[in-house]
Amino acid sequence: MKTIREQIIKDLEKVLKELRLPAEKLKLEHPENSEHGDYATNVALATFKQRPKSMGETATPFDLANKIVNAWRLAGLPEYLAKIEVVQPGFINLWLKNEVLSRELERVIEEKEKYGSSAVIKGKRILLEHTSPNPQTTIMLGHLRNNFLGMVIANILEFSGAKVIKDGIINDRGVHLCRAIWGYLVFGRKNSGLKKSQLLDFKKISDSQIKKVTAKVDWQQLLEEWTKKKSGWLVPTELKLKPDHVNLIWYVLGSRVYELNEEVKKQVGEILIAWEAEEKAVRAVWKQILDWSAKGYEETYRRVGSVHDWFWQESDHWKKGKEIVNEGLKKKVFRQSEGAIVTNLEKYGLPDTVVQKADGTALYITQDLALTRLKREKFPSDLYIWDIGEEQTLYFKQLFAICEQLGIGKRQDFFHLAYALINFKGGGKMATRRGDVVKADEVLDEFHFRALAIIKSTDQELRGKLSQKEIDKLAETVALGATKYSLLKFSRETTIYFDIDESLALEGNSGPYLQYTYARTQSVLHKSQISNPKSQINWKLSRGAGSRSAGETGNWKLEPEELAILRVLYRFPEIVQEAGENFAPNLLCNFLYDLCQKYNLFYNRHSILKAAKPELIEFRLCLTAGVGQVLRNGLTLLGIATPKRM
Repeated sequence: MKTIREQIIKDLEKVLKELRLPAEKLKLEHPENSEHGDYATNVALATFKQRPKSMGETATPFDLANKIVNAWRLAGLPEYLAKIEVVQPGFINLWLKNEVLSRELERVIEEKEKYGSSAVIKGKRILLEHTSPNPQTTIMLGHLRNNFLGMVIANILEFSGAKVIKDGIINDRGVHLCRAIWGYLVFGRKNSGLKKSQLLDFKKISDSQIKKVTAKVDWQQLLEEWTKKKSGWLVPTELKLKPDHVNLIWYVLGSRVYELNEEVKKQVGEILIAWEAEEKAVRAVWKQILDWSAKGYEETYRRVGSVHDWFWQESDHWKKGKEIVNEGLKKKVFRQSEGAIVTNLEKYGLPDTVVQKADGTALYITQDLALTRLKREKFPSDLYIWDIGEEQTLYFKQLFAICEQLGIGKRQDFFHLAYALINFKGGGKMATRRGDVVKADEVLDEFHFRALAIIKSTDQELRGKLSQKEIDKLAETVALGATKYSLLKFSRETTIYFDIDESLALEGNSGPYLQYTYARTQSVLHKSQISNPKSQINWKLSRGAGSRSAGETGNWKLEPEELAILRVLYRFPEIVQEAGENFAPNLLCNFLYDLCQKYNLFYNRHSILKAAKPELIEFRLCLTAGVGQVLRNGLTLLGIATPKRM
């Protein structure tokens, strides 16, 4: 079913075609001030240079706008329009009939969770890569933005008819893993000289202590000892930490020494050589670190409702990258330069990059060439999406151009879903190697703790009697809603300065505010003892709602607050479509926040269950049900749960 917006565009395009005006310049927007209509278009201004010659040289865009409207009137204005007018300097404003708005409300209640869905990209197959943190650290605050963005985009695309597969890459080979292996062998020893309490507060370990622990270290000897007696090394349960949090300790301490000690750099390099030679003992330590990572990550993914349908492991395909480089060299896609192999990207207007070092070692882009080919072979798709930070923008432009040169795929088949940095207010950029990170689990735990306090402060009657277990579950629901919404409400291009207090505010643009509004709609419906407004409310909104006089419905006049809600609800399907086309969940967030504001204003100014007339009570219950349903549908797309009691 077409959205109202699509129908208007279709009808206006016919008029423009008759006047021989370029329909591709037609844009339809919602005026910021509702007094200027439900829709507005500047098509007369955009097409003025192509106006009919018969209009003369003294004609203005205002004249062209009138000509368009008059041609539309002659052809017969559509039934959905209540009013159309032209305003200076050449805008065309459109008002929908109340009957159209009321029918859309009925449609909301009738279609329920399907309202807003479409088949606009039905049959399209999409592979979306998201949330691929390195396995030697932990999932951090920045990864949450990646995760929430990827999951929401997948939800919206599926809601629009596409088949989406969500994949991730485990970068399980390279120097970063070898630093973690070295760090574990050295600092994970129970007799290393460091206490458990020091490891738990590892950032405060002094340089002198580090030097003492790492003096005359022989990693091969330690590996031999670990192989014979693993009980001599700490495991996550002994530190009472999540497995991935323990990995962060070994990686940060290992990286710290690596940057300061040339001998350690040499040893880490030896570990890498041993790993590539598939030495059994090195692979055993490596696998243990990866197993801890997988277990810890899965726990966090499950907590936030994240899904990966498939994981790629770099260790499975790292050699294939070099094969592709040699293939590209033969095809003259690449060239040799001072022993290294580099690209030829001049025709793309891009700087060249190295795909293989002079010493024969591969780089990230080498592996990604192999991975992209594997993606296309295993998951043939219409679009391939990489959900990765904006600092990689040039890298992906280069990668996509090289893939096109090699015949792996066309650039238009690939899309970099970029997003900006995230920091705490007042804080600087986080650095993993120093341990200056904000763990995702710690953020979620803090939100949970604060959400408990919020729940205790809200309307007891609205929430009802809950057990402690139910309160904890509700706190987690509110905490996740607050976290997700706070990272999704900004455009992808916006650097976020994270603020927990703002994120949890019950008043303002926050997840809990939206959840609380939804709970309010459900409380009203529960008190009315009506579970299905569509079947139990006999009054039909369309009855008498077709009056061209704004606000006339049945035998009473709609209040401005009621009409304001009706003039927002119908936009939900087009907002979903727009959010999908622009990969912009913030558009959906803005819409839901606006809807909540309008409903709460209505709720505070007008009685629902004690309205003056039975049919007015029924109408307001129907309005409440519609708002609740759209909020539920929208929040579900955002991955945010909708508690009925709060």
